[in-house]
Amino acid sequence: MARRRRGGDRALGPFLVAADAQHHALEGRFDTRVDEDRRDELGRLGGAVNRMAVQLDRAATGQKRFLGDIAHELGSPVGRLQVAVGILEASAAPELQPAINDVREEVQQMSGLVGELLAFTKAGLKPRDAALDAVVLAPLAAEVLGREGGGAGTVTMDIPAQLTVRADAPLLARALANLVRNALRYAGDAGPVTVTARAEGAEIILAVEDQGPGVPADTLTRLGEPFFRPEFARTRETGGAGLGLAIVRSAVEACRGSVRFSNRDPRGFRAELRLAAA
Repeated sequence: MARRRRGGDRALGPFLVAADAQHHALEGRFDTRVDEDRRDELGRLGGAVNRMAVQLDRAATGQKRFLGDIAHELGSPVGRLQVAVGILEASAAPELQPAINDVREEVQQMSGLVGELLAFTKAGLKPRDAALDAVVLAPLAAEVLGREGGGAGTVTMDIPAQLTVRADAPLLARALANLVRNALRYAGDAGPVTVTARAEGAEIILAVEDQGPGVPADTLTRLGEPFFRPEFARTRETGGAGLGLAIVRSAVEACRGSVRFSNRDPRGFRAELRLAAA
């Protein structure tokens, strides 16, 4: 019986590889390929899975290029609008200032969205075989927190001085900045945000945690999808465009790492980045 079970496992092997490739494709990882050299049903299955991955990769890349082109084209007119509003604000009568302030806020919202679109597409279009550098985490994180920290005591950092990862430094900095900004936006009043890092085998785990309310459990698997926002985050004051965590995921995956979002117990939210140690 044991011999038959082992033979059954070997026979199932190609199916399991194909299933694994399909799972990777559903997660947006289209570079996994299945052996299709066999001249039987399993070979045909492998070929079908590989063709599906190529087509999905082309579609996703085309979508990101399209978004990037739109954002690039919008950059100049939005910039001109900002200049025009500034000129108008300086010369308009006092009774018109409230209306001009409303226009300025709208233009700032547009400018922020264009910037997020450009960051998202830049990360998503980075070649998978691009060379990554050895990046020392502590100074990079300190620089990010200096920009995003929001004041004394709001963010704490515990990262060993010589901890080094393989990454694209600007993309990793953008991912960390978005996570810190997100934590301060939704949970900054609940207590300090903590940024920590530690080595685990051949990986470095970089985590951003807060003490806020967390997110509904049924939304955790969708965090990081472009333009997805939980219902409580749909206000103008806090919601953004739903690209912040998508930029995080794209940037970390461009560094060949992975992202995991989870709620803490009894309260709080955790974003965990896993990157290769250098």
